[in-house]
Amino acid sequence: MKVFDGHGLSAVEWQPGDDTIRLLVTGLDTVTARYAIGADGMWSPLRKALGAADEPGYLGEWHAFRQYFTGVNGPAATQMWVWFEEDLLPGYVWSFPLPDGRLNVGYGVQRGSKRAPEPLGKRMRQLWPEILARPHIRDVLGHDAVPEAPHKAWPIPARDTPLTAAGGRALFVGDAARATDPMTGEGIGQALDTGVHAAAAILAAGAMRPRSAAVHYQREVQRTLAVDNRLAEALSRALRHRKGARGAIRLSGLTPWTRRSFARWLFEDYPRALAATPSRWRRGALSSPGAFFDSAERGR
Repeated sequence: MKVFDGHGLSAVEWQPGDDTIRLLVTGLDTVTARYAIGADGMWSPLRKALGAADEPGYLGEWHAFRQYFTGVNGPAATQMWVWFEEDLLPGYVWSFPLPDGRLNVGYGVQRGSKRAPEPLGKRMRQLWPEILARPHIRDVLGHDAVPEAPHKAWPIPARDTPLTAAGGRALFVGDAARATDPMTGEGIGQALDTGVHAAAAILAAGAMRPRSAAVHYQREVQRTLAVDNRLAEALSRALRHRKGARGAIRLSGLTPWTRRSFARWLFEDYPRALAATPSRWRRGALSSPGAFFDSAERGR
């Protein structure tokens, strides 16, 4: 496999009945293939070129704001923290530990909620210093923690949308498929899952059955990620209210096991609706090592 970095898609040539799709790529002329997988982000050039783009002005369902910190000397240096602040619900503030006393700290809000007035980007930028100064957050980060770089902000798509175009010759994955979690805005796991499902659908259908590939791909996404997203949407509605958020936090904090499991479930160390999809049950699904664990554990 060859990877060509820094070459943008400028146009797509495809007509009904064609057995290939032709991509006009800057610096590479025309690339001809049986299928094209669009893993090209929220404003997918492939989706746009095929006339499958969203309505003008679409800015996603969530908006996220992130900054990296160094000099961390609080509990956040070794622990993941999540705060459900009343003025951000159903959004939340996060702190993820990184090597060398660094942190990934940020927050996300749901676009269109009463707690997310427009212009959203400006409002989030103004609110950020106040969030960091809240005593219960600053005590966790540590009073010596300082930003190591400017903040970044970005929109997050999370909606049902067509997963294919060009008669099945084009399949969209990740943010290009609007496949992020409706409750948290997380999208890494969904990007990996949709990528695997798209590749499997193409292999199952073969080169000359694009409509079969499209049906296969859509069916697998409906069987797995769509179930997760329906549950996430229902839970997100509950988290919009203070009582719902408090109830969820009390339930998740009953024991050390529930706290660990809630954090792993919240950020999808295992599928959101695992209990409702027996086809994904695996031995050890709830007890395998997480994405972050102490290096001392590696030798055990």
